[in-house]
Amino acid sequence: MLKLPTLFSISAACLGLGYSAASVAEHHAADEVIQVTLDLGAQRFIGGESALQRDKFINVHGDWANVLAFTPEDIRHLTEDYDVGFGRFFNSPFNFFKGPPPYPTTDMVKAMAPDKLWRDTNDPAFSERTTRRIVTEHPYVAFRLGEDPTDAARFAADYFEFLFEDDYRPDFYEPLNEPFVHTKSFGTDHAAIRKEMTEYFKAIGKEFDRRGLSTQIIGYSSAWPSQELWDFKHWDERMKMFMDEAGEYMDAISVHPYDGTNVTGQDNRRSGSNVDAILDLIETYGYILWDQPKPHAISEFGDIPKGFGDHYSDAYASAHLPSLLHLTFGFLDRQDRIAITVPFITTKSPWHYEDPSKNFEPYSVDLWRPDPEKIVDGQVTGFLKTPKFYFYDFWKDVKGDRAVAFADDPDLYVQAFVDGTTAYVGLTNLEDNPRTVNLNHQTELPAESSLQLRQLHVPEREAAIYIEDNAFGLINELTLRGHEAVMLVYTFGSEIPTTTKVQSTTHYSKTYLQPIEADKPITFTFNDVATGDGRAILRMGLGRKHDKSKQPVLEVNGHRVDVPNDWPGYDQANRSDFFGAIPIPVPIEHLTETTEVTLTFPDSDGHVSSLILVTEVQSPVAE
Repeated sequence: MLKLPTLFSISAACLGLGYSAASVAEHHAADEVIQVTLDLGAQRFIGGESALQRDKFINVHGDWANVLAFTPEDIRHLTEDYDVGFGRFFNSPFNFFKGPPPYPTTDMVKAMAPDKLWRDTNDPAFSERTTRRIVTEHPYVAFRLGEDPTDAARFAADYFEFLFEDDYRPDFYEPLNEPFVHTKSFGTDHAAIRKEMTEYFKAIGKEFDRRGLSTQIIGYSSAWPSQELWDFKHWDERMKMFMDEAGEYMDAISVHPYDGTNVTGQDNRRSGSNVDAILDLIETYGYILWDQPKPHAISEFGDIPKGFGDHYSDAYASAHLPSLLHLTFGFLDRQDRIAITVPFITTKSPWHYEDPSKNFEPYSVDLWRPDPEKIVDGQVTGFLKTPKFYFYDFWKDVKGDRAVAFADDPDLYVQAFVDGTTAYVGLTNLEDNPRTVNLNHQTELPAESSLQLRQLHVPEREAAIYIEDNAFGLINELTLRGHEAVMLVYTFGSEIPTTTKVQSTTHYSKTYLQPIEADKPITFTFNDVATGDGRAILRMGLGRKHDKSKQPVLEVNGHRVDVPNDWPGYDQANRSDFFGAIPIPVPIEHLTETTEVTLTFPDSDGHVSSLILVTEVQSPVAE
């Protein structure tokens, strides 16, 4: 949440790049210091998973095959130097077969296989093949209003079954990209068109399930997940309807959270509390329907900045980076409920820069842009990197098992991983203002230790500044500028022994989307709650007008718990309604195996969209 600025002095050295350890600790305001608890000797598990699965998070919106201008050397640079995975591309069965129905029969598809497989294996980048990618398509290519989707589903399943080998058959198929914001292209009865699009997803998912194909079906790729609009009618008529009708046949639920405006809707920031509320509502309703939530497939995410004009600039290319980092940090805490996330960063886009009207301008989210000095006779013969690469520089080599790391302020996201004698501690500041951070190590670090500091800062409407400094001694305090991200890379002379294991478990209630009435308690019950030593947090999803209370009287098994007036990210004042998830620390000793929570608001209107309980229970490692 955005706070009023505090008047304190921070030196240019402290706010600048490459500052010394002494200057880091010298300038701060005591009442603004964020305390970070960091225990590199405590291994953390999220739903039973500890090791970072990079292929769920560090991806590019592109493919290795049939990509003009994207050379095998480019692919090697991304996959080997940066360990980046391929995430998503547009090239579906209905692009392969461009004609109107009837679709090719199964026998016809089988007959196409030798030629298709020969072309695949002779692709210059075939050695880089992987299954880890999403196939999707524009609605205007794949969807036909009024068509029985059964045969389209049969043809789509034939395509994936017979026209790929097992070692590069795509893991995911998203039949339509952002379909519900494109209903106007198909008619005026938007509700009926959304229903028909949902039946299309359902038919495809059902057919893939029937055949037992390895490719997972995901949907509906919501471009405009403003679920709180019209007193949650948006939720009822879109995502809830989709989950009710087609969710059984989806392997993951896909949304596209963007800061800014994606196709339609309000210009606002989703990173922080808003995206938490969106995902928590989807998870909770999935738990109600199926006793466990479906995974999320975040098949696009990022920022859509405005006001940079039509021409390339490093400032424009940098403007997406803070949102990409904020959102990634948040997704990392849902690894056990994530199928894949794909930052909307593309590679090279000849379809864009070769358009005569673009005059060789790159697509705004590309990693490479045409070098103006290497355009010869209307042909691009060389490229330059854009600041988008800084996203991958920041996450380069990060791997290992999770360690315990958390802040006492929700506006600072923290992640920590330990890999042998190396530890990675990432922090990102969701506020507009600088924040000073104190690192409280719970495990003594080995005497022979060194530190690399990576900093990624994007000054407002300026080019990103990224620096790696290896000349650091160990530091306990540093200041992050507004929306800055820092990665501390520790190298130790010996491994830090694991003394504690911490199990993070997310608990759901069968109660959700409760209307708020003044002085009327709302009750949530959580079963099979993990208890013991550690800590716990309730996350309260709330959708209501800005002048309404966000601090109900909260009781956990009869114990009164204070609700903070703070949440991750900004105050949402430019949104029609507040819709966010507010984290509430709860003494873990208040919890029992069956835990009852009541919320009582002093005023009416709005809804509690969800209430989620997260427990972090620790246990010693047996010697």
